[in-house]
Amino acid sequence: MTGLMMTPPEDFDLGLVASDIDGTLLLDWKPISAATIDAIHRCQNMGIPFVLVTGRPIRWLEAIAAQIPDLGPVICLNGAVVYDIASASVVSAHTIDFSDVEEIVSTITSSHPETHFAFETLTGGLVDENFISRNPRQAHVMEDLSELATRDVVKILVSIGSDDSEALHDLLDPLVAANCHASFSDPVNGLVELAPAGVTKAKTLESMCDHLGVAREQVMAFGDMPNDIEMLTWAAHGVAMGNALQSVKDCAATVTDAVDRDGVARYLGAVLDARTSR
Repeated sequence: MTGLMMTPPEDFDLGLVASDIDGTLLLDWKPISAATIDAIHRCQNMGIPFVLVTGRPIRWLEAIAAQIPDLGPVICLNGAVVYDIASASVVSAHTIDFSDVEEIVSTITSSHPETHFAFETLTGGLVDENFISRNPRQAHVMEDLSELATRDVVKILVSIGSDDSEALHDLLDPLVAANCHASFSDPVNGLVELAPAGVTKAKTLESMCDHLGVAREQVMAFGDMPNDIEMLTWAAHGVAMGNALQSVKDCAATVTDAVDRDGVARYLGAVLDARTSR
């Protein structure tokens, strides 16, 4: 990592911008700022795709679509799903087989019986009756794991009742590494997010870039949490937010202002200004 608001190298040819949502484009479920929306539209008007890459499930994209209805496909659920906002349809999905879901739940609960789970599927969220989240949203309370047998599971959330997400990640990762990819997107909500094995934001972004004909060397990415690290290090120019965890700042090429100071808009604006002045 270098310094605050450092622009990319002069020979950097920006071809695509990838950005996390929570803690990056917006804070605490507030609307995206007008300055940030303007920066996104400026990118699009210059022929540069702006791709959202988020841990959010499909049903949490409605507010984003309402503010920016002209967005293209969104990478959500930490890379497990590509969702098209315009047509409200799933473009592609990586799912977790029900047998793997059973094994993951059994492995974790055998060591930590106090564990509770939530499951994101292509048709909504399901939670066990004792699962608690700081940001509850509409979800079905399930009585038995077998309810998932006919569902396409794309993410599992795990809680043991503590607030320390990093400690929980370090505890669970060795147990589930063979079946899924573990990460977390909030250091104090006590949740670990399990994606299908081998699936990350970076992997799905790479596939999208290949489809669009955009080289890795042309990609700029913004993020703030550990589930963004693979994306920030894969992109040619990874930018951490000023409010990012230190571990995220350490892996990024540079750091911009915090989300509540429109860090994405300010940084991207400087990059686009430099591009048009060449």
